[in-house]
Amino acid sequence: MIELENIVKNFNSDKNNKAIHAVNDVSLTINDGEIYGIIGFSGAGKSTLVRCINLLERPDSGHVRIDGVEMTELKPHDLYKARTKIGMIFQQFNLMPSRTVFQNVAYPLKGMTRDEVRKRVQSLLKLVEISDKENAYPSELSGGQKQRVAIARALANDPKILLCDEATSALDPQTTGSILQLLKDLNKMLGLTIVVITHEMEVVKNICRKAAVMDAGRIIESGDVFTIFSNPQHEVTKNFVRTTSNLSKIEALIRDDSPMVKLKPGELMARLVYVHADVSEPLISYASRAFDIEINIILADVEIVAGSMVGGTVVIFNGEREKINRAIDYYKSKNIRVEVIQDAGA
Repeated sequence: MIELENIVKNFNSDKNNKAIHAVNDVSLTINDGEIYGIIGFSGAGKSTLVRCINLLERPDSGHVRIDGVEMTELKPHDLYKARTKIGMIFQQFNLMPSRTVFQNVAYPLKGMTRDEVRKRVQSLLKLVEISDKENAYPSELSGGQKQRVAIARALANDPKILLCDEATSALDPQTTGSILQLLKDLNKMLGLTIVVITHEMEVVKNICRKAAVMDAGRIIESGDVFTIFSNPQHEVTKNFVRTTSNLSKIEALIRDDSPMVKLKPGELMARLVYVHADVSEPLISYASRAFDIEINIILADVEIVAGSMVGGTVVIFNGEREKINRAIDYYKSKNIRVEVIQDAGA
């Protein structure tokens, strides 16, 4: 559905007139019906990249193909028509304060009779579960309700693609969850291709199957979300994953010399990380019995990402070193990555 090939977009800096490489030679393919995440810290270039998809930002070079059509070659009238099939929602909702919810959603509808507009708007408001706010003004709505109105407006022209630029960043966690669930439902019901731009790994984890990580205008890592979470390759990606994992707290406990992490002679502390989607066995209890060692769980963070279990535990092994080593070999045979954190020696 979306093909970006060698996209470059530069801006001139106010100082010294130096070029800022907002997007630097990015190629990306997003399939029809996918929910695809593009994640990066502030300034990574992700918002500029998404605006290149509908040519709100025209690339300096490269190709943008939507459903096989080269967007950069379209004449203004044809580009306008093509854009009607690409809806977009934003962090700040961009609703018109002087218009009612009904009027905001109706705004993009051109060439319809009044009755057709009314039916279309009411259908959309029902779809996003906000029919009771039809005559309300944006100032009377909560953040989540405003975003539902913005989604309804973005769907007005029956688009094939929905671009979400930090669409949940201004919302509290509970409201964010409800908006993400709505987007997942719309993806299933309407077959929408959804592109999610965010700096929040939680958002990607909850809604996307595939994702790309951006840094300094480039894509540094991409693939299915489970692999990115369970086995990040780039340091920037590792930092993102750490922000969502309780396992990162172990460094703070060690730094603070917490009694929880003081090792006795012969003990070994390790992080066990699940790196494949088929881990479902009671691995801690089995290894403790099978190898006659004690395994003390210090931290655990296991959750479902893209339909599979991801995460791990921080544990302290206590017992004969040979038996501990056999347990570690067992974990490795079960697709568990073992990272030694501290070792009190044999």
